[in-house]
Amino acid sequence: MRAGLSENPIMWTRWTPWRQGQVLGRNAQAHFGLVNSRDPDASCVVVISHDCDLANDQLEVEPDVEVVVGRIVDKSDGNFAWGKAPRTLHLQVLRNGQPATIELAQTAKAKLPKRELAQFVSDPEFGIQPEALSTLRSWLAARYARSAFPDTLVNRFKHCKAEERFVKLLGPSGALISFVYFDLDQGNNVERPHGDDYELSIVLVFVPGDNPSKAAEAAEALAVRIETELDERLEAGGVSLTGCMAISEDDITVSQARVLSQWRLEHMTHRAADDQPGPPEL
Repeated sequence: MRAGLSENPIMWTRWTPWRQGQVLGRNAQAHFGLVNSRDPDASCVVVISHDCDLANDQLEVEPDVEVVVGRIVDKSDGNFAWGKAPRTLHLQVLRNGQPATIELAQTAKAKLPKRELAQFVSDPEFGIQPEALSTLRSWLAARYARSAFPDTLVNRFKHCKAEERFVKLLGPSGALISFVYFDLDQGNNVERPHGDDYELSIVLVFVPGDNPSKAAEAAEALAVRIETELDERLEAGGVSLTGCMAISEDDITVSQARVLSQWRLEHMTHRAADDQPGPPEL
């Protein structure tokens, strides 16, 4: 018998209190030996298995609970908010009723046997709001469903340093801008030869929040700045920027989102071998 388990272990049932987005307590982390490799003292382990999988008590079919071994960070990086980066997420949660940020990395996953996790309960210090839980789910799915862009466009975007500037412009507004969409050649994502320009328009989707008018003003100002600062740079690189616009989450339609390609930090290419950054450096 593994050390730390009682002789009469608690059974895992379909009425388990565990839910997606909950955090393991310190005793559970210690029991399973889960420590964040980058910042052990700030380790924070988040359950990512879907609620339906957690409720499945047929352990021969669904024996484990999947988690991410993350860490608490002092400040959220806007480029990792709202799931904009598929490899790293800065998840906004409540800790003892106060805002806190958990950094999660797609590569820091682990599986825990339900038979052993059954004896533990989640950490009551942490709570996750529905909007943050939705972000977590979208981020988890994005690793397998995110858009890819033509290598030619990626190279042009990088060589004229438009990507670097774009990221810097978006960073301070990370909490405001929840999605970034590209409309490339009106949906025709193809490799273009040298001298044949791409046509690109950018859509910034913003969170209206408690003050939609103020949020709209800030998002529109950012759109103007992006268009102004990237226009000549992109044109020199073989990309014609036809516009950058801001639209509220409340106003963008499903049909619009379907014909646009979502841009996420770190995933601008078809090539798996390209250098693409992971979590921010300490």
